[in-house]
Amino acid sequence: MDKKKTSRAVDILSRRYIKDDEKRKDSLEVERVNSSVATMIFQLRTEADLNQKELADLVGTTQSVISRLEDADYEGHSLSMLERITKALGHKLRLAAVPQQNSERSEMHFAFQKFVSLLRRLKKLTVDGLAKKLELDRDVILALENDPSYRPAPLILHKLSKFYDIPQSKLNVLAGAIKEVPDDIRQEASRFAAKAESFVSLTDEEKKSLDQFMKALRTKA
Repeated sequence: MDKKKTSRAVDILSRRYIKDDEKRKDSLEVERVNSSVATMIFQLRTEADLNQKELADLVGTTQSVISRLEDADYEGHSLSMLERITKALGHKLRLAAVPQQNSERSEMHFAFQKFVSLLRRLKKLTVDGLAKKLELDRDVILALENDPSYRPAPLILHKLSKFYDIPQSKLNVLAGAIKEVPDDIRQEASRFAAKAESFVSLTDEEKKSLDQFMKALRTKA
């Protein structure tokens, strides 16, 4: 997937240009939904060890269609195609209507999802591999990384904390279990979220960003 960092750094755009403009806020949400769908398809495909052509053959389409679907700027996603893809890869597509969140909580949860996804890939673990190590269902790992409505239970956050050596109190804040967000975590999460919009594979730059965020979370308050 090509990286278009200017269009992905939505938190920077939000601070500079969106502010209280409702139309621009709606546009930002559309951008994030498109990015989440593209990332989900990419992750499911790579977890299945398929290239774009192989996935296209499974669902009866072309490689160019899969390529477009994995482009975070593409706006032509259809439920029927997403259902075909998820079914072909052994998954079910679930939709959820969730209450609107304020921008800060939404940003924090987005940072949490990207964070746990990148940590898993940094350790070169598949979804099934991490689920086995944490003794969790694979659907829990998928929800942690992709479902904006999912709120992990304290036991799950505890297991993540122990496995990655990150204070559970910090993960609680990121996951939305604690409403009061310390300024230092808010700033680091915002910085990380802006960079993480375009992350698909871990480049050296992305590893550096992830490492910086981990150091900030491991720092004692």
